[in-house]
Amino acid sequence: MKGLGRILGRYVGAAIGVGLFLLILNLGVMLGFILHCSDEKPRPEDRVGVIADGIERQPDGRFAVSAEARRAMEERYAWAMQLDDSGAVVWSDRMPENLPRQYTAGEIASFSRWYLEDYPVYVWSDADGLLVLASEPGSEWKYLMRASAYTIEQLSVWAPGVLALNLLVALALALLLGWRMYRAAAPLAEGIGALAKGEGTRLAERGVLGQLSADLNRVSRQLSTQRTMLQKRDRTRTEWIAGVSHDIRTPLSLVQGNAAQLESSGALPEEARHKARIIREQSQRIGRLVSDLNLASKLEYELQPLHQGSFRPAAMLRAAAAELLNTLADDRVSLEVDIPSEAGALTVTGDEALLRRAVDNLLRNSVLHNTGSVHIKLSLSVSPQSWSVSVADNGAGLPRAVLAQMRRPAGEQLPQHGLGIVLVRQITRAHGGRARFANTQPGLLATLSFPRERQPEP
Repeated sequence: MKGLGRILGRYVGAAIGVGLFLLILNLGVMLGFILHCSDEKPRPEDRVGVIADGIERQPDGRFAVSAEARRAMEERYAWAMQLDDSGAVVWSDRMPENLPRQYTAGEIASFSRWYLEDYPVYVWSDADGLLVLASEPGSEWKYLMRASAYTIEQLSVWAPGVLALNLLVALALALLLGWRMYRAAAPLAEGIGALAKGEGTRLAERGVLGQLSADLNRVSRQLSTQRTMLQKRDRTRTEWIAGVSHDIRTPLSLVQGNAAQLESSGALPEEARHKARIIREQSQRIGRLVSDLNLASKLEYELQPLHQGSFRPAAMLRAAAAELLNTLADDRVSLEVDIPSEAGALTVTGDEALLRRAVDNLLRNSVLHNTGSVHIKLSLSVSPQSWSVSVADNGAGLPRAVLAQMRRPAGEQLPQHGLGIVLVRQITRAHGGRARFANTQPGLLATLSFPRERQPEP
């Protein structure tokens, strides 16, 4: 809804801006038109004066026309005549035959202001009488306009008022149209907001935005169907994983127990006891994988509660290192623990069991996925804002394609380089942290970073 308010404000502002722009544009065009028309030809009054100066009465009563006056008459006027004080035509040039040669004072007063027959005329009075010059019919528009001083004064008051009224009307229309658009778009905005929250929507499919409402309703139905199918699939997947984890636990326990008995039996040869030990270790590994799969499924769908509590990461890391050294069957792996003094007293809040499991998975990953002698370094570092656990080894590292998948943002497809790594990322994310993996040539560096005050995952 806030977005619609901004849209309405911008719409009204744009409407006002367009109105001002069009007003300025029209004034400019009108001014240009006036200047263009005024510069097209000289004023008729200027030409009449030039011609009148070039027509002179001679001593014998005849009229002589100068070359300049003759040229001006032929370029601009259809005909001309000279009247004496009694209204008689004493000289003419191209004057039509159907026009009178004698005019009364009233006729002269009438045509001198507007037209003689259909000819627009201009007059000039001098010592020789009244010079009349006529243009072609239809070539000019010639009427008298007059205004009182009061009208001119009121015009200076009314013109700004009319302009302001036009702007107010334009603003009111813009607000009206914008409000109607706002009311039509408000249900759409609410529907989109509901879809963003994972809720359905049902809008009235009418009005100017009826088609958009229909499309949004169709999208809502499709999303609801897809959401139902996804929930059903996820529920089936979770129930299947939980069922498999439960059903496999009993036979796996029998395998581990029998293998342990065979391993400790003195009646069997050494080779048979060695094979029994391998069966026990691998069955234990299968049990951890099944447990990891069940836990990863619960974390993926937020079904695993976090048992929050205060603990010391230094003690957790030392316990993880001791357990790894105690369970190793050979001495090909060396382990180094680096915990600075300032990190030894650090106390944080979180699910210690889950975080310990993430560290155990990283340590086992370094042991299981590398051959030959492997040196592992387990470190704890602290800063004012965060604390980090890192596990580094000198093994083969990860393939580039797998490493690129590891660096993808959360929410994208997880890399399938062992379920343990997937579980590490999920546990870290559940605690508001970030897991980073990088090849160090040789070896792999895994770093789990957590905020000192854990922020809930968005």
